[in-house]
Amino acid sequence: MADDGIYVIGDQQDPLHSPPFKPSSFQEEVIGILKSAVSNNASDVHFQVGGHPIFRVDGLLFPFTTAKVITSDFMTGCTDMFLRENQKKLLLENRQLDCSLTLPNFTHRFRINFFFQRNHLSCAFRVNPIIPPTMEQLGLPPLMEKLASLPHGLVLITGATGCGKTTTLAAIVGYMNNHRNAHIITISDPIEYIHKNKRCVISQREIGNDATSFASALRVTLREDPNVIVVEEIRDLESISMALSAAETGHLVFATLHTNDAVQAIDRIIDVFPPHQQHQVRVQMAMTLRAVVSQVLLKKKDGPGRIAVFETMPVTTPIRSLIRDNQTVQIYNVMSTNRAAGMLLRNDALKECVEKGLVSPEEAGACFLDTSLFQKERMGWQRH
Repeated sequence: MADDGIYVIGDQQDPLHSPPFKPSSFQEEVIGILKSAVSNNASDVHFQVGGHPIFRVDGLLFPFTTAKVITSDFMTGCTDMFLRENQKKLLLENRQLDCSLTLPNFTHRFRINFFFQRNHLSCAFRVNPIIPPTMEQLGLPPLMEKLASLPHGLVLITGATGCGKTTTLAAIVGYMNNHRNAHIITISDPIEYIHKNKRCVISQREIGNDATSFASALRVTLREDPNVIVVEEIRDLESISMALSAAETGHLVFATLHTNDAVQAIDRIIDVFPPHQQHQVRVQMAMTLRAVVSQVLLKKKDGPGRIAVFETMPVTTPIRSLIRDNQTVQIYNVMSTNRAAGMLLRNDALKECVEKGLVSPEEAGACFLDTSLFQKERMGWQRH
């Protein structure tokens, strides 16, 4: 990756619109703020008119008072610094815009969302390392290596916004890149991690720059000779339907959803379809689904940083039957009694983290799916 310019949207420099990068005093000011964010291990940076820049560190927000208060002129300068003319036009038309970029001499890459609030322009930066993290660095469960080696099927990664689903996908792609021989197509909005070809050929498509929508990108993906398709989010009926079809026709598909746990992910996909199609979709899910992994990020008990906690549900024959028969609520019982098969409920994963001293009972309690059950469990932890 070159480091002699600003590269917007997938690091593709446009010589007609991207003159050589010579930092002005304003640009040096912005770069200084972002460098401070990286050095403080911030995951996000917020620019909002009328206040200091805000850093999110270990899930908490802190004002960066060393910098000046953000003004409207400052935000206009950010659009001039980071956006091309066509992007500025889209921002004014749509009142929001996603983009991603790498800055010279930075170890991290930035995903930016520009948006208007109270008729003022604001933006939020997501900070990601340029080199994708490994499974070992993230502490992903051993099940992930097995899923990355599957020949076909659908794997869902679920969780709330900001819980690290994209980072988990990047680690999985990195693992496949080192251990498989395959063509991997990723579909992102926007691209957050850049992968270089190793054992795999990796084609990274970005919504807005390389495709008009997730559905349109998925529609033509099967003509591009993929072995693995990674969709950073399946949002609607069309994209979900195409992801299921791709998995059904012999491809390995990884996708993310915004749900709290594994069972909710199954119900969410089925409920997107009209009632007369739901039985057919349940049959498709029973045939193609290989696993659901749900994750949350918690603040570490001792020291800085956060830790990911995973609920894992590899799909076995009993689970397939429950999906097909519309008895998904019974899956919780199957998961609670099949630890040897790699199944782990979120509550049990949280309990383990507390017992190991990785997170506090209060931190874990906020993520317990049954808070009344958590109160009983916490009494047991306190006795220990």
